[in-house]
Amino acid sequence: MAEFSPSPKNILLECITGWDNGRRIIAGQRPLKIAHAALQPDLAIQEMSASQGYIMVSAENGTLRMDAGNCTIPIYINNQEAKTWYLQEHDLMRIGNSVWRSQQVAGNAPGGGPARGNFTNLIGLEGLEGFKLSDIFSEVFKKHTREEMEDQLITGTSRHTPALADIEIGWGRPWLFARLLAGSVILAFILYTGFGMFNNINLVPGLIFVGSFAVPLSTLIFFLEMNAPRNISIFTITQLLFVGGVASIIVALIFFSRFEFFSGLLGASAAGIIEETAKLLIVAWLMGKATKYRWVLNGLLFGAAVGTGFGAFESAGYAFRAILDGGMERGVGNIMLRGMLAPFMHIVWTANSAAALWLVKGKKPFSWEMLQAPAFLRIFIAMMLIHMVWNAPFVLMPLPLVIDLKFLLLGILEWVICFRLIQTGLRQLNKAREEESDPPLKVGLYTEKR
Repeated sequence: MAEFSPSPKNILLECITGWDNGRRIIAGQRPLKIAHAALQPDLAIQEMSASQGYIMVSAENGTLRMDAGNCTIPIYINNQEAKTWYLQEHDLMRIGNSVWRSQQVAGNAPGGGPARGNFTNLIGLEGLEGFKLSDIFSEVFKKHTREEMEDQLITGTSRHTPALADIEIGWGRPWLFARLLAGSVILAFILYTGFGMFNNINLVPGLIFVGSFAVPLSTLIFFLEMNAPRNISIFTITQLLFVGGVASIIVALIFFSRFEFFSGLLGASAAGIIEETAKLLIVAWLMGKATKYRWVLNGLLFGAAVGTGFGAFESAGYAFRAILDGGMERGVGNIMLRGMLAPFMHIVWTANSAAALWLVKGKKPFSWEMLQAPAFLRIFIAMMLIHMVWNAPFVLMPLPLVIDLKFLLLGILEWVICFRLIQTGLRQLNKAREEESDPPLKVGLYTEKR
């Protein structure tokens, strides 16, 4: 095997499937033991028991030497059983049912650096581990039957809520949302083309509905599919969407009328404070007392539902106003733009804020003291600031489709926070399942879905 020198780089061992899916270990010049927690707490892996010994990793002649002589479980390197080998970049190591991949990394930790560390400290959420968009969206382009589509929406009923021990705790593989999103885009294109050809105003209500509701609803289905506990029904989501959407708009209008100085001082950016507060209060009012919904992922879905309703009704209102003020062409353009930006606006803003509240709330009923918790405030304030900058009257750099680079950057930032909250929710489920198991189940944060 070809040699390479690991200095000044280290080797990252990343579990890509199995009980320890998502686990990362940095192997450098310092000798390491990879074993059960009873033997090696710092580098413990769940695939090995205390009686199965350990794997020693040490530097030797510019390579990393792996020695499994003290390990009773079979170890395979690139599909060949081995007791001793020199680890190369991109080797695949199998320990039991877990597969680990090696790669070179610079520095002391993968993906580290001051910028990432400061961002992590700012929002109070750990960096993403074992996260790959290609894996999460791997089911999008696969063929699914109509029955599978129907089953994907059967969730949260008394017969279709899994027990904690049966929950598949791992990064979800959502796909139905993409089907609905593609259908929404096709419908919008047909209506838009038809309006351009025939200039018939009868097509405008359809455009308003598709642009204002269909795209946000498709995004909401993404959050439904990512809700690993599968304990929230479509009925509850629909109630939150319509009742929560309308109620939050009314509360926001009350706040705007009572706190006019915000608008006078901040202009359009005042909506970041007023609307985010209104939506979160409605989420807390509608679902805060329901102690059976104790998971962070539940709060994420509740917030997404209320944010979907708020954003859809607001977009329909803006489209109607644009038609009255500037005619059909302007109204149609407004509809298309708002529909395109919908997945980066109220849905994810409110989802993140509500997930942060549920991070503090857990299985306790909502109380006003929870709004003072730093774990909640860091994320909630971040969402308000993102909303404020989104509405701020400046253009960072004009771009096609999304209008401004500002929207693209803010969208990426808020979705990074969203995925970190999903990871936090998965860890919460994992911890709860371990605590309720007697003896503890061997589960990993990112248990592979079958």
